[in-house]
Amino acid sequence: MIQVENLSFSYGDQKIIENLTFDISPGKFTSIIGPNGAGKTTLFRLLTKSLPPFQGKVMLGDRNLRAVSIKEFSKKAAVISQELQIRFPFTCLEIVMMGRAPFRRRSGQIRKEDLEVVQACMEWTDTLGLKDALITEISGGEKQRVMLAKALAQSPEVLFLDEAFSNMDIEYRIRFLGRLKGLAADQKITVVAIMHDLHLVNLFSDEVIVLKKGKLIENDQPEEIFTSQKMKHIFGIDAKRISSGELVISAS
Repeated sequence: MIQVENLSFSYGDQKIIENLTFDISPGKFTSIIGPNGAGKTTLFRLLTKSLPPFQGKVMLGDRNLRAVSIKEFSKKAAVISQELQIRFPFTCLEIVMMGRAPFRRRSGQIRKEDLEVVQACMEWTDTLGLKDALITEISGGEKQRVMLAKALAQSPEVLFLDEAFSNMDIEYRIRFLGRLKGLAADQKITVVAIMHDLHLVNLFSDEVIVLKKGKLIENDQPEEIFTSQKMKHIFGIDAKRISSGELVISAS
């Protein structure tokens, strides 16, 4: 679904990411991890057309991302960015309905099909009870669930998430990560997520991309990534996988 080839990006003379080459498998939950300053957010912005042209190539399916218009991109991919700020008092229903915008007719008329999709997505994210609440007046975790509903309402082939669960209670993080992994497997949606909680990355990822100082360090399955030797090299921590597959982490 996504192929990255020799991708580099600089701000002026400062190289942020350098010569990245990897594939992201369709229908899998892929996490992007790495220390602060590794280039995760820059890579995320390049993958989601949020940064201008760059060196190298990103393929979305059989299309070069440079040649894909914003409208075409929004029909294939949904993005939840931690940079997004909503300052206007829309209702949560109105926010989720915005996810159907790429499929609206020129008249802007809301179809029955759109309402059915929106309702299903709000039920899936446990936000239907918030439909009349103002987005500016609900909690951070509730906002993240509403934004997840909006993203799913786009019926995306690819779902890009940048710390999309950071304000949720741990119960909701585990619930929705599990649901998204199931959704990826069942509906062949490709999920690409920047995450900092290594325990959750280990539990829910099918594949893990590791960046450090702008370079690709690892691209493999969690059991191959979360070894004591690799965790010490990447993060400077001690990590041990126990028999259940869970990760035990301590400072070096």
